[in-house]
Amino acid sequence: MRNRLIGGFVVVVLIGAVFWASLVVNYESDLGTDNVVVIEYSTSSSDSIDDTLATLEFEDGAEPLLWASLELEFTVDTAAYACGFASQSVPSEEGALVHPRLGADGLTFTTEIDATNEERFTHLDIPTQGLGNESAHTMRFSKTDVFLADGVRWLFLEGAELADVTSVDVSQTSNNTADRLEWYDYDLAVHRVNPKDGVYVIGDNEVWYKLKFMSYYNDKDESRHPTIQIAALDATLFPALQDSSLVSPSPCLIIAGDGDLVEWAANETITLVENGFDLRSGSEHVELTVRYEGQMVRIIETNDSS
Repeated sequence: MRNRLIGGFVVVVLIGAVFWASLVVNYESDLGTDNVVVIEYSTSSSDSIDDTLATLEFEDGAEPLLWASLELEFTVDTAAYACGFASQSVPSEEGALVHPRLGADGLTFTTEIDATNEERFTHLDIPTQGLGNESAHTMRFSKTDVFLADGVRWLFLEGAELADVTSVDVSQTSNNTADRLEWYDYDLAVHRVNPKDGVYVIGDNEVWYKLKFMSYYNDKDESRHPTIQIAALDATLFPALQDSSLVSPSPCLIIAGDGDLVEWAANETITLVENGFDLRSGSEHVELTVRYEGQMVRIIETNDSS
């Protein structure tokens, strides 16, 4: 009888372990969207620098998507071009500890920080979206530890969305930077670090920015790579947007069907056009990739892309 009880207990433990392992392995992030993009590539091309490249819309049942969280990349043969309303990111050097990518809105960076070093911090300078140092930085990262620099003022707006935060009541901000930010919750069921829902407003030398933690994992699902969206508050100058080593004119322009530069509406058709560059002039093979909140979006092509 005792052996049967022990055997039954072992079976239950094994079943539970297999179930738990399945949850961990098959974990799906809340980031991204179920929207499906339907794309029709232009069948005509020329040596002009303003040709239409493609039109895009969503399948029925879609949700609106924020342009700040969208990244569109148009590839012609082997050359890739970011599509946006004005600007695109200049790719970071391989192995960079701070990796900013500009969203399609041309105003919001999605920045990944390499926080894998346990012995020292990776320092982020928010205004320049670059690597700082011990004496010049806004935030510093190591594993899950995130600290603000001395002199920085900050406020956490629980449940807020980045697009909705346009100003700050300075009297409500804190100058306490001794404690690490409590920016995440830990899900014991699947052993995942999940950012808290909300927006940080941060004042660096009296210039104000807003940021939202998106993930603790990179696109390979490796931990210790916190990713944050960062934008300036209204009327705030964002030096990184003026830096030609980070940002350049986008050769692929998005024409929004409804003129709304905040979100891509569920029933909106957009057009991609050349923006002063002859990207396609013959029978080159073209391909479009779309990411939302760093996750790939499914695409259906209605015609041959070559």
